[in-house]
Amino acid sequence: MSSDFYNNDFKLNGVSYSLESLLSTAKAVHYNLFEFLKEWTDKSSAITLQTSGSTGLPKKLQMSKSKMILSALRTGAFLNLQTGDKALCCLPLDYIGGKMMVVRALVLGLDLYLTTPSKNPLKTFSIKFDFVAFTPYQLEHSIDHLSKVKTLLVGGSPINEITKKILYKNETNIYETYGMTETVSHVALKHISQGEDEFKALKGVRFETENNCLKIFCDSILTSPVLTTDIVDLISKERFVWKGRADFVINSGAIKIHPEELEKKLSKAISVPFVIMGIPDEKFGEKITIVFEGEAPHNFKDLIEGLDFFEKPKKVFNLDVFPRNNNKILRKKIITKILKSYGSN
Repeated sequence: MSSDFYNNDFKLNGVSYSLESLLSTAKAVHYNLFEFLKEWTDKSSAITLQTSGSTGLPKKLQMSKSKMILSALRTGAFLNLQTGDKALCCLPLDYIGGKMMVVRALVLGLDLYLTTPSKNPLKTFSIKFDFVAFTPYQLEHSIDHLSKVKTLLVGGSPINEITKKILYKNETNIYETYGMTETVSHVALKHISQGEDEFKALKGVRFETENNCLKIFCDSILTSPVLTTDIVDLISKERFVWKGRADFVINSGAIKIHPEELEKKLSKAISVPFVIMGIPDEKFGEKITIVFEGEAPHNFKDLIEGLDFFEKPKKVFNLDVFPRNNNKILRKKIITKILKSYGSN
C-alpha cells in the first residue's frame, strides 16, 4: 500500500519494487541511495541534511520528513509532474538537491534513473526524461542534449547570461531555482526558456523585504520567516527579481555596486570563469577588481570599455583554479585568498 513516504507507483530504472526489495537492490547497486532510503524509511520523523557551505561554513540540520514531502508535492503541482514520469537524478545525494530529486520520485511515483554526477549526464542516455535537475555547470555542457528533457530545473548558482541567451525559446521548459537547504530546496522558480526575469513563488510561499533583503514566508515548512542576505526588487508578494547578495556589495566612492549585477553584464562578453570583488583603496574606500580563472581574455580592456567609471575593474588577478563545491564557484574563498595575497604585497 502506498504511503506519504513511498508511492507504490515508484520505479527505479523502469522497474517496480516493493519497499523491501528496493532497499536490497539499492544496497547492491547504489550504496548512497541505500543509505538515504534507510534513513528515509526509518521510524524517525526527521532526516539529517547538510548545507553546501557556499555562503558560510557547512552545517548539519534536522529536517522534518513531512516538510520534505510537502515540498515535493508543491514542486509536482507547479510543474504538473505525473505518476510514471521519467526523472533523472544526476546530482550528489550528499546535499539537498540530490536528496529532493529522490524524495520527489518516491512521493509522486516517478520512474527514477540515477547516474553518477558528471558535466554531461544526458550523453549516455537515449530515452527522453520528463523531469531533470542540473547545476549551471551541467547545463552549460549539456545544451546539445536538452531535446532529451521535457522539464529541467537548474540551481545552486545563477545561470550566466550567455547561456540564458542561447536557451531562450528552447523547447525544453528550463527553470532557474531559488531556495536553500533551510527552505527544503527551492521556494521559487524562473522560466528562463521563456525569457522570464522574475522568480515566481511556489504555492504556500510569499515574500517581503527588510532593508532591501528578501524575507521568505513558507507555510507549513518554515516555523518563522527566513531573512536572507539576497537583495531583490520585490514585484509582489509572490514575485521578485534577484539583484545580488548584501554581504558582497562593494562601496566605491560612496557608490554601491553589486558584483553579481556587474558579472551579469560582463558575462555577455566574457566566457571564461571570473569573479568581481572589491579590494581596499585609499581614495575610494574600495575599488572594483576582477579575478579570472586562468588567463584574462586578450581583449579584456575592449570588453569593459562600455562600463561606467566606477564599474570598470581597476585591478586584475588570476587564480589557476577556482575553489568549487559541487561545481559551484565559492566566492567567499576566492575573496579571502585574494585579500590575503593583496594584503601581503
